Amino acid sequence: MYEETKSDRLPAKRRGRPARKSGDPPSSVQQRRLVFIERALLWTGRVSRRAISTTFDVSMGHVSQDFQVYRKLAPSNLEYDLSSKCYTPSAAFQPVFCQEDPADILGLIASTAALPLQERTRVLGFSVACESLQTFPSGVQNDVLVDVLRAITSASAISVDYQSMNTPKPVTRVFWPHALIFSGHRWLTRGWDVRHNEYRDFAIGRILHSEKSADDRVLTRDNLWHDRIDIEFAVADRLSPTQAEVTAREFGMTRENGAYALRVNARKAMIPYLLDYWRIRPGSGETQAIPLCIENYSAINAYDRRDLSH
Repeated sequence: MYEETKSDRLPAKRRGRPARKSGDPPSSVQQRRLVFIERALLWTGRVSRRAISTTFDVSMGHVSQDFQVYRKLAPSNLEYDLSSKCYTPSAAFQPVFCQEDPADILGLIASTAALPLQERTRVLGFSVACESLQTFPSGVQNDVLVDVLRAITSASAISVDYQSMNTPKPVTRVFWPHALIFSGHRWLTRGWDVRHNEYRDFAIGRILHSEKSADDRVLTRDNLWHDRIDIEFAVADRLSPTQAEVTAREFGMTRENGAYALRVNARKAMIPYLLDYWRIRPGSGETQAIPLCIENYSAINAYDRRDLSH
């Protein structure tokens, strides 16, 4: 016969997860909404209760609690505009959650551009039309990518049938992948190529077949991958003083010894991909993508492997 226990007699609101107290920090779910409130205030100058309710599919009661919590965290940040029925940032507004500079928020906008509208709005706190340059379809086979990723994460070798642009037919090679590279146009995997006895980059889309390999060896350090070097940039000589000034501002350059300078610290293995992507290689004859020049090309020239076709 069933006997009622003490827990059965507890009121429903006391069963399960303990009730949150007023002094408790925001839950992770509520914090997402608080970040939404602040981002909308910071970058668009307004936020409404309905926008939060619609975006997160929560009741207006939850939204009221969110604003109460936000007011406790930042008492001077909010003002209510009766005419538009929304909150606006006060003159004393200071971010609590979103200590972001323009590069951070623009990067976030770009990274969420392909998301559905509602999800993008949840992440950003607002929605703006944004389009990123499309890349070519990857053409990577699912089975091949599985083998590559499993080999990387288990530090093991795979046997691949690889179609290089330097050989007319595919060649079977034993390869020890240890990293992925996205060149801006395609995906590659970097690793030890047993055939050439050196570290190389293979375009994953050119791997026609792959399988586990029993190859067993101790690999040397991939110096070009693990070692880094500064690429030193200056504004192009052809620019006028005002053009040079706005270029320096656009690329976040600093003034050093009377000239604008920028240093990008990169893996040595990434040098050729970066120079190709920026179209800034000296003497290439290409129209440069950005109005900068490389000041220390002689120092990085040894790592600028121009033949990336293999």
